[in-house]
Amino acid sequence: LVPSQTELLSDLGLEDETVGITKFCVHPPGWFKTKEKIGGTKTVNIDKVLKLQPDLIIANKEENVKEQVEALAEQFPVWVTDVNTVVEAYDMIKGIGEITATSNMAKEIIKRCQENLQLNNSDTLIPACYLIWRNPYMTVGGDTFISDMMRYAGFQNIYVSHKRYPEITIEQLKKDNCQYLL
Repeated sequence: LVPSQTELLSDLGLEDETVGITKFCVHPPGWFKTKEKIGGTKTVNIDKVLKLQPDLIIANKEENVKEQVEALAEQFPVWVTDVNTVVEAYDMIKGIGEITATSNMAKEIIKRCQENLQLNNSDTLIPACYLIWRNPYMTVGGDTFISDMMRYAGFQNIYVSHKRYPEITIEQLKKDNCQYLL
């Protein structure tokens, strides 16, 4: 029920096992053309899922609607992820690898990620803001995956002390000394 996790299922080699995806799961492109679309991340078509009779549904606490996930959980096993840091992403990959019998591939993915993604502990992190929306402008707080990734990329989230996705203004960005806008 989440694009990033659909991509993970592909990386784990689970093409035949994956029977349904959301309309936002555009990668891998071949899957988007051939897999059953079951609605959006927040508008899951329960009837379509029922017809697919999945052995497992993978959802995300933040991306999917709680009531829809709970309704599906009455009929099927549901794995709900909650990823707010890179370390939690590694744990999620490991967990999905375990429940899909692809642990070795999951360990390889984690290893490659760890080799290619190093935390930037520099004292010279660049003050930055990552915008996720406009009208109103919204950014990421310190308890989000994006904020954690910003540190890996050498940026200091200027709104790290805020929670989730605060609304901000252009005037605030100027006042808060934003040097890079992402």
